[in-house]
Amino acid sequence: MSDASRADALLANLPRHDRGRLKVFLGAAPGVGKTYAMLQAAHTRLRQGTDVIAGVVETHGRAETEALLNGLAQQPLVRSEYRGVMLEEMDLDGLLAVRPSLVLVDELAHSNAPGSRHAKRWQDIQELLAAGIDVYTTVNVQHLESLNDQVRGITGVQVRETLPDWVLQEADELLLIDLPPRELLERLRDGKVYVPEQARAAIDAFFSQTNLTALRELAMQTAAAQVDNDLAQGYRQLGQSAPAVQGRLLVGVDGDVQAERLVRHASRVAQRRHLPWSVVHVDNGATRDEASRQRLQNVQQLAERLGGEVVLLRAGEVAKTLIQHARQRRATLLLVGQSRPRLRRNLFGGGLASRLLRNARGLEINVLDSDGSPPPARQRAGSVQTGFDYALALVATVVASALAWGISGLLALPNISLVFLMAVLLVAVRSSLGPALACAALSFLAYDFLFIPPNFSLTIQREEDVLTLVFFLLMAALTGNLAARQRRQLQALRDTQQETGELLDLSRKLTAATDRQAVISAAVLHLNSEYDLQLCLLNRDGPAGWKVETPEPLTFNEAERAAADWSWQHDQPAGAGTATLPSGRWWWWPLSAEGEPLGLLGVCTKDGKPLSDQRRR
Repeated sequence: MSDASRADALLANLPRHDRGRLKVFLGAAPGVGKTYAMLQAAHTRLRQGTDVIAGVVETHGRAETEALLNGLAQQPLVRSEYRGVMLEEMDLDGLLAVRPSLVLVDELAHSNAPGSRHAKRWQDIQELLAAGIDVYTTVNVQHLESLNDQVRGITGVQVRETLPDWVLQEADELLLIDLPPRELLERLRDGKVYVPEQARAAIDAFFSQTNLTALRELAMQTAAAQVDNDLAQGYRQLGQSAPAVQGRLLVGVDGDVQAERLVRHASRVAQRRHLPWSVVHVDNGATRDEASRQRLQNVQQLAERLGGEVVLLRAGEVAKTLIQHARQRRATLLLVGQSRPRLRRNLFGGGLASRLLRNARGLEINVLDSDGSPPPARQRAGSVQTGFDYALALVATVVASALAWGISGLLALPNISLVFLMAVLLVAVRSSLGPALACAALSFLAYDFLFIPPNFSLTIQREEDVLTLVFFLLMAALTGNLAARQRRQLQALRDTQQETGELLDLSRKLTAATDRQAVISAAVLHLNSEYDLQLCLLNRDGPAGWKVETPEPLTFNEAERAAADWSWQHDQPAGAGTATLPSGRWWWWPLSAEGEPLGLLGVCTKDGKPLSDQRRR
């Protein structure tokens, strides 16, 4: 083991005096006793002289749990109205003002009421920890984001409230609260978890013994993985051999319905193998409908929440590009989803997984089978474009037939086929592989019907004409395939060249800038003209005021001003498109150097549409 690795492990284990400690009470299901155990641990700390406050504790009417709240100080909840319903949430600002030593926060994965500072309770906890306050919290294993698909497969229920796995992995302590399924079912029947009517419904829908046993196994696996990470860290501190982080896991994704399931599976594999991992999307220039683009954006956001790196590549050949990128990053494992069976894939080398298995040397290729869900319906706009391309194939065939008929008296029969090949080539360059293959098939029929004796019949008399037609169809299909591939590669090259040119132009403008205002003016001019964005740069003007350094006068509502204040104070992005105060139009990004804030960058789209992840990066 290198000295650098040992030093990193020792530094990671040093107490962080400016940050609180997080203890998580993990359970397999509601009713196993997580809140009860958390309150017992809080009383122990209280007897030791620790200042403890219950920020939010959900007792669900359980008498023994409510009894443990006696003697503990409680922070009053904040009440707000949403669509005629009164909601109660933890008073984050009140806790930050009181600054106790320990705060009890139940239900880590809880979603806050609309209008709250943060969308999720785990983000509130992160702010408490950053303020130096210790936190005890509880969570059930089914709320882990990477386990979402497994839990749905076990229980048949889609869990909507999830939290990123890294929140649990960064906990200073993880305590598994375990209860055998039989005892939990007895507690349910006795009304110690829910009221009797709810208990019967829960047993029928979710709390079967099989489901509870499977969830219990997931909870134990999660706790064991955390223990394994702590053990590996301890070995590294001693300078001894530990599970080495070697290689990298790459997961290739597309905008299909299986992509999120693939990313969650990749997160679990990377955690078990102690591998850093990346989500790679190869843009081959193919047209996508809005639903596919939205799914791809959601997948990239999910990967970032789970701790993965997001990589976007542009090329015409997906399999070849993935293999090249894997070798550049020294990856050892490549994970992809199973391609849906299509005739043209079988004709031209199979799907992505087949190509990777044939061409990847020295790489471990894992293929995740589909879960059998039907593909999403195509949007009407995409269907219209596809219909136009196939209509183009039909028109090209008719025009080629007319042209070939006109020159048939001047050229020999084999030369006439070149006219049809030209039509196939033009369709492939103009559209895609599907219409090109359709044009090849139509040209095959027209060539046979008009020019192969006997004319105006699909009957073939001579054996040599059969071979001619077969070779014609093969050449037409290959020509269309190659032309469509070259078109995708050319489009990807144009997109890359455009981005490179834009970055080079911005770099030149910034290089020529001589002072702060010149830098701001160059950035504003470039972004406003190239990306159709509105840009502003803020700086502090007194303790609570803002000074707009960009030339255009701007006004902000209270929500946008609060998001800017929070982003400046915590050195984290906030506002539109984030989970912190997202109700405004502006996305705020703090600019800092050496821990000191320099300014606050604000970006919003002029058309009001959300900013995509690619444009944010």
